Amino acid sequence: MKGVSPLEIYNECRDDVQAIFRSRLLTQILIALGSGSKPLSALRDVTGSSSQALIPKIRQLEALHYVESVRSDYALTPIGRLVEPEIERLVTLMGVLQRHRDFWAEHDIEGIPPGSLRDLQHLYRAEVVKDVEEDIFAVYATFLTILRKASWIHGVSSIMSPVHADAIKEVVMGGTPVELVVSRELAHRLAAEPYGTMLESLKGYANFRIYVSSSPVRLGMTVTDGFLSLGLYRRGTDTYNTARDIVSTDTAAVTWGEQLFQHYTADSEILRISPK
Repeated sequence: MKGVSPLEIYNECRDDVQAIFRSRLLTQILIALGSGSKPLSALRDVTGSSSQALIPKIRQLEALHYVESVRSDYALTPIGRLVEPEIERLVTLMGVLQRHRDFWAEHDIEGIPPGSLRDLQHLYRAEVVKDVEEDIFAVYATFLTILRKASWIHGVSSIMSPVHADAIKEVVMGGTPVELVVSRELAHRLAAEPYGTMLESLKGYANFRIYVSSSPVRLGMTVTDGFLSLGLYRRGTDTYNTARDIVSTDTAAVTWGEQLFQHYTADSEILRISPK
């Protein structure tokens, strides 16, 4: 916010902020009511607390104009409906970071646009797939599974390998619609062998398109109708981590991935494949 520091705002309203986040019950009550009004008995079940513990907290939320009594239930007020989604988003985001703290701590996130970062909570149900001594091709095997189960494939990447290219070629020739957004650097590499011949062989396939991003690309992402797979660069380096991806089949994660793809597509131009 121009001209006003968030720290200044915090100092003005810190009592309200601290009241919510310092109390387990206040936070739980607000989140519980985010899905609709509830009687006291339902709030007891959700929070695992007694009426004696809940009622003073409800009164506190009523004093803040976040909660009100509606007939025999409690519900969020208009102000509460503004506040609760932000609390829920932050709580879920913290859950994402806690579940896979090492993944997010060790990787560069600058390739993820601000809008997608703000919605990172949609990756809560994602799992990390990594190459280990007992399964050194776990990430690549997951990539193959994603491609072969897909009805359509969208990807964003700054990296490529011959085996990945062969896998993409296989599904394109099998009829699966594939659209890729690549970095300018990768587009130049794709013009040379061994990729040039592969691209030439796919030139007549209407179900295959490659776009070149005008913005830097510092991630590798594949999203389909049923999967999301996201890989990132190692923090502080120009090295993409091929040995670790975050993967999800959750609908919210797939939607998140498709929105990220559309972000890069909007800033791209189609790659014209020149005949050999």
